[in-house]
Amino acid sequence: MALTTIAIEGTGVIADCDNITDAQGGTWFELGGGTISQSTDVFFIRSASMGGKYAGKSGIHAIDKGSGLYDFTSGGTQEGELIYIWISMTALGTLDTLANFGLCIRVSSGGSTTASSNYLDFLIAGSNDKNGWSGGWKCFVIDPTSTPSRYDGVIADILAAVRTIGVWIDCLGSARADSIFVNEIAIGKGIRVTGGTSTTGWKDVVDYCTDYATRGWGMWQEREGIYYSYGKTYIGDSGQTATLSFKDAARIIQFGISEYYESAAWKTSIPLSFSGIVIEDVSGFITTFEDGVIVGSDNGRSGSTFLGNSQMDVSADLYGGANAASDVKLYGTQFVGMTGVIVMGNDSQHLFYGGVISGCGQFDPVGGPLLRNLVFSETSDLDAALLWNESINITDCNFIANTLGAGIEHPSAAGTPYTYTRLYFSDNTNDVLNSSTALTVNKSGVPASDPSTYEGSTVTFTGSVDINVYVKDEDSNALAGISVRVENNSTGAQLMNEKTAVTTGLATESYSGSTPLAVKVKVRKSSDGRRFFPVVSNQTISSSGLTVTITLIEDTIAWFFTTTTT
Repeated sequence: MALTTIAIEGTGVIADCDNITDAQGGTWFELGGGTISQSTDVFFIRSASMGGKYAGKSGIHAIDKGSGLYDFTSGGTQEGELIYIWISMTALGTLDTLANFGLCIRVSSGGSTTASSNYLDFLIAGSNDKNGWSGGWKCFVIDPTSTPSRYDGVIADILAAVRTIGVWIDCLGSARADSIFVNEIAIGKGIRVTGGTSTTGWKDVVDYCTDYATRGWGMWQEREGIYYSYGKTYIGDSGQTATLSFKDAARIIQFGISEYYESAAWKTSIPLSFSGIVIEDVSGFITTFEDGVIVGSDNGRSGSTFLGNSQMDVSADLYGGANAASDVKLYGTQFVGMTGVIVMGNDSQHLFYGGVISGCGQFDPVGGPLLRNLVFSETSDLDAALLWNESINITDCNFIANTLGAGIEHPSAAGTPYTYTRLYFSDNTNDVLNSSTALTVNKSGVPASDPSTYEGSTVTFTGSVDINVYVKDEDSNALAGISVRVENNSTGAQLMNEKTAVTTGLATESYSGSTPLAVKVKVRKSSDGRRFFPVVSNQTISSSGLTVTITLIEDTIAWFFTTTTT
């Protein structure tokens, strides 16, 4: 079975190049020194494109939508939507330079005879810098509300009444044939899936969007087995009329970038928070989203990998909340470099097993989804990798190398003391950020959780850990019957007073107080045979306890006098 309802979220396709008079409305035109005609020899989508020839000429190659005006301003019909336009340029070397605006995407409130004024240009290539583009078919994604590379007229007025969309081209060199080609143009925020049942959900989406004989939605593309997403993908809908079951595994999904040249630099042409995944549902119909394969009762494998990028805060809102029977289940899923917020939702049926959240924004479970065997590492959030809440259900997770922010943030102390069950911390600048009032964390599990550092308001770590003191001589032989005493440095309170065991040379005791704690370890033996110089060693009981080896040096002089006197 497959997904049955996939649509562009937003306005949709506005030009498909089926004829000079486009079936989607409007007329293709050239305004300047070039030519324009339908090309059935060079195309990428369906069976034709619009080709143009510019032999040392410049001009506008675009579609005039006539009365079909688009309003991208705040409150407008196209607010928050982007332009997706497929372009191929087979003779990039003939372009003028970036400084002279060789090739731009043009948006104008003018028509086929007036688009040379009241326009916004977004520069995408020049003969001296193509930004890595070789000239083949590429879908450029443009936010028309971005600062244009150049413009004429009043920007707000143009954005409120966009009539023409296409390209401006300026060529210094001559081309023997058509050199600029434009294919499908669409306007939208991404895509939405609202019906069907599939165990290959992402593949279904990509196959649908890249069925180039029928459509070429640039929101999803595939290159060498990697799926590229441009925009948000909405799975489910608050108004859907069918059940949706979206499952998949082992995909690599890269949230792509698109750039234009403005103020002497290449800049993102997609807004900061534009890309990501959103799960939605409705009270009457269930939305199920599942990724990866469960292992045992609380682990996972073969999850998909979702990759953010350096130019956007890619997010994942994994909770609809309108239907209690809807659920999200992630097994071995990896989120990498997604610097937007990742949200799970307040539903104990939702779960995330055996996954990785690395280089991402703060993970917010919101309520009580089951979090098991996860790794939170290298958070990009300045507060912490994970936001704790009063209903959280988390065990058996690791927090590693979180240096910009802490491992866990506590925004409230309402439920103190809190229990960490098999939560382990290593190489974090701080394990815990307490952004509330003083609280206590109980370290639980076998082996016990081991948080030890914090920032913000006071955090007291409690829980039973082991104090292990091994004693040996200079030849590394274990010493039995050695007196070992451990005292609190501040109060002098005795925490351990034991003798080392035969064979192992170990003295051990459990400790249930707060950590870290500075202590003195006192080791002595001055009677009954061999005698040794006493040792006093300053140590620290950390969240994982204290294990130390003390080497005693034999007091041969005391031993000599004892034996000769005897």
